[in-house]
Amino acid sequence: MSERLQKALASYGVGSRREIERWISEGRISLNGVLAKLGDHYQVGDRVVVDGRDISSRLKAQAPPQVLMYHKPQGQALRGDVRDEADTDQEVTDLVQDRLPSIRGSRWIPINPMHPGDSGLLLVTNNGALDYALTRRKRWIPTAYMVRVLAPGSADAPPDIPLTVSYDNNVVEFTKVEPAGGEGANLWYRVELDRADRRAAVRALFETREIKVNRMTQVMFGGIELPRNLPRMRHRELSPEQVVALYQLARIEQPLPPDPQKKEDDRAPRSPRGKTARGKLRGPAPDRRKPKRKRS
Repeated sequence: MSERLQKALASYGVGSRREIERWISEGRISLNGVLAKLGDHYQVGDRVVVDGRDISSRLKAQAPPQVLMYHKPQGQALRGDVRDEADTDQEVTDLVQDRLPSIRGSRWIPINPMHPGDSGLLLVTNNGALDYALTRRKRWIPTAYMVRVLAPGSADAPPDIPLTVSYDNNVVEFTKVEPAGGEGANLWYRVELDRADRRAAVRALFETREIKVNRMTQVMFGGIELPRNLPRMRHRELSPEQVVALYQLARIEQPLPPDPQKKEDDRAPRSPRGKTARGKLRGPAPDRRKPKRKRS
């Protein structure tokens, strides 16, 4: 059975499908000794080389799907090369990947990517298929943010914020915008909306009303809330129920866990004791003991 190369490599955690498609276009992947192109198919046993490194052995055994939640602080980049990441005004102190556990034969792929200046709930997985499916369904994934704004003179009466904003030639509707405390001129709001592809619209909701946003933290993605007891730069594995909910949200089938009995079943059949492979009864084993020497 074959499938598109970018889909196969993503399912093995080599990278996200978007990354792999870009690598193919840039000529960084070869398939069976030939530069790969979009549309190529992969079959088990094919030789795959990425950036001059043969990864074929990694594709022989697929790692079980995993999803982690990570509390990302401001000023932390997802990867080493931040030249293409926007909002780099914040100082990049370290990398998210350095704070996550290593996984053999795979790597962590961000489900809801963040710029260095972003903070809050970051979900990562080693399954590129899950990442790709959730990315395609961001318009239907609920999300929530805690937004800190600068509103002098409004501590006693936080300004009412409407539930709509005109952004990018569209009217974006929010399900909830409500005050959530604060001190002095720094006020907090919890903002919820039914889609995860409108982060910039959250900031626009306040700034178009001349209210400056000085911090925005994602606290929910797809019904998964950032736990209050999860410190910054710490991670936690999602519960099996949360993983199931993510796959349902992505509308793809969750891979089955590896069957420990499979290796036993794949072994060559052994003949029952006392019988040959053809089912005949075995004869008595020959006596290979040396005969005793007779005494004279």
